[in-house]
Amino acid sequence: MTGPTIPMPGRLRAALALAFLQVLMNGVLAASAQLQIATQRSDGEEPFSLLYAMTCLWYVFAAGLMVSWIAILFGYDWGRWSLLAFEALSTIGGLAGGSLTAAAGLVLAGLVVTALFREPVTAWFAAKAAQRRASSTI
Repeated sequence: MTGPTIPMPGRLRAALALAFLQVLMNGVLAASAQLQIATQRSDGEEPFSLLYAMTCLWYVFAAGLMVSWIAILFGYDWGRWSLLAFEALSTIGGLAGGSLTAAAGLVLAGLVVTALFREPVTAWFAAKAAQRRASSTI
């Protein structure tokens, strides 16, 4: 039997919403790059290798962010740390990119990271871990 549910802090909900927006953005960018590759191939051109690499990276980031997002929903602290790692890599890529999409990614990454390490959020993760430990000893 599980104990009472622990409500998720509002800041964490907002961070998860922003992270999900990043998942969607990465998915859209990857799909549009894949369409560009298909268009170039149908025109008899060979797409740039960089376009292939960027498509793969956007899909990897979308998948990694989604796995982190799901882990956080279940209250696993490792999800918070993996989300932090993806946000750090996203920030590095955004600084190198310099486009409007990169700027939006930088803003989203900053908002998500600052929310992940607020005291109510860290306390929520600790409470969820304690709840899991208590339910596993029963």
